[in-house]
Amino acid sequence: MARSSRSNRFPIRSVPATILFPALLLLVAGCAHTWHPGEAPPIPIEVVGPLGNGLSVELINDQPNTTTQLFAEVSGNTYYADYNEWTAFFIKYWTDELTKRKVAVTKESPNKIAVKLDTFAFIQGFAKVRTNMKIHLSSPDDTWSKVFDETDTSGWTIGRAFGSLIYHAVEKYMMDPEILARMKPRGDAK
Repeated sequence: MARSSRSNRFPIRSVPATILFPALLLLVAGCAHTWHPGEAPPIPIEVVGPLGNGLSVELINDQPNTTTQLFAEVSGNTYYADYNEWTAFFIKYWTDELTKRKVAVTKESPNKIAVKLDTFAFIQGFAKVRTNMKIHLSSPDDTWSKVFDETDTSGWTIGRAFGSLIYHAVEKYMMDPEILARMKPRGDAK
């Protein structure tokens, strides 16, 4: 029977290093979470109602930052978000809801609203999670602006809390007289 030479055997000393390095890599990678937009439920027409013909707007992504930003550290986990990506998602969601209500959302509109989301926060509670974000609305010429500190909770997940926050923010903005005035024809806007 042939004996294995020492050079053909797997060195015992390298086994812990072979297992330890991938385990540490998984541990470190498993602690960082980047949250991407998922979905938000549609807002029923009867909740806000039709907004009427004659309104138009162009919603502009005013968030230049495309790098992921840390917004929470909870129990050894870190949470990141790309504010530009979230702003684009918010604009698409708001556009869909305005379009359902007969508002013309188009680049040709003389009415422009710049939108920027930032300052996300996540608070882990016992049975709920809370999310916060700032939503900045402004005119491109900086003659008008509003900043909202929005917050929402979920008994399920951080994703649901963010989806609920966006749902309620858009619902509120579609009923805000000052924001709706920004969408009126130029002669009617105040």
